[in-house]
Amino acid sequence: MTGRELAWRVLAQELQGSLETERGSGERAASYLVSPLGARMNRVAIVGMLSPPEPSRTVAGGSFRRSRLSDPTGVVSVTAGSFQPQGLQDLESITAPTRVLLIGKSALYHGASSPPLPSLRAEGIRPVPDDEYRSLLAEAATQTLRRMRLVERLRDQPAASDSDLTNAGTSPYWVRGARAALQRYPATNFTPYYEGLRAVLVAVGSPSAEDGDAPSGPSREPPTTPGPSAVRRIPVPASVAPRPTSGGSRGLEARLLEILDQLAEQSADGYADMDELAERATRFGIDAERLEELLNSLSENGTLEEPLVGKFRRAEGPPPV
Repeated sequence: MTGRELAWRVLAQELQGSLETERGSGERAASYLVSPLGARMNRVAIVGMLSPPEPSRTVAGGSFRRSRLSDPTGVVSVTAGSFQPQGLQDLESITAPTRVLLIGKSALYHGASSPPLPSLRAEGIRPVPDDEYRSLLAEAATQTLRRMRLVERLRDQPAASDSDLTNAGTSPYWVRGARAALQRYPATNFTPYYEGLRAVLVAVGSPSAEDGDAPSGPSREPPTTPGPSAVRRIPVPASVAPRPTSGGSRGLEARLLEILDQLAEQSADGYADMDELAERATRFGIDAERLEELLNSLSENGTLEEPLVGKFRRAEGPPPV
């Protein structure tokens, strides 16, 4: 049994441009939507404005609802049916346009006479306040830019080895996704995606974006917008290489996992809540910045899973391959 797939932080524009699929190995292999920007997506985490769903339809004996989620870069179709009971319940609770965090499975719909249409099957939906929305949007933009630059680097330096990249701190999932992107989309024009990132900077209230000084190409770095404690995970900026795992880091990871296991066992839903985790970690000398680094590292190597933002537990098996 493999661990649950990690959810990729993406923007709508990237999903819209993802028209290639790939299937993993094994008897019950997962399917993936491969994006031009290096995401190899089975599950996705995305924030945006979700519209109320269309009237319920009956498909294969069960209910089916469809909606649309938009962010500053584009629009993506969202569906939920009887096989996603939590997603269906959450979607049906949306009665007016609402800013949400959505966790869902990626899919590529092939119509009889229409071009392929990327979409998401909702697993869980949570309304978010404006400040958390802006911060999560900034996080998605930061990860998008980092992945774009990885794809560009591999395109410009085809001799770069996977081990060199992972030893420098790049997630092996990102390396695999970047190589899949180059294989499936060898001539991607990144200019529209940089324009999409500029739109995100305006939406999150970046002063530089409002002054016309937003990134317009590979040489610029988008600032992240500081957010409240509700912004659960902020990745390490691309300009700062992650610290190599040392004996001290491994010791902190072990201590953090002990704390997480205790909180998960005590909770009603079986997950450790981020706020409680941060409070408990502080008592053991793990500050907020170090906690973010440890959570990113443990999630990227498949030790932890985070099906909803701010809810953690150990993965149920080895990381997916």
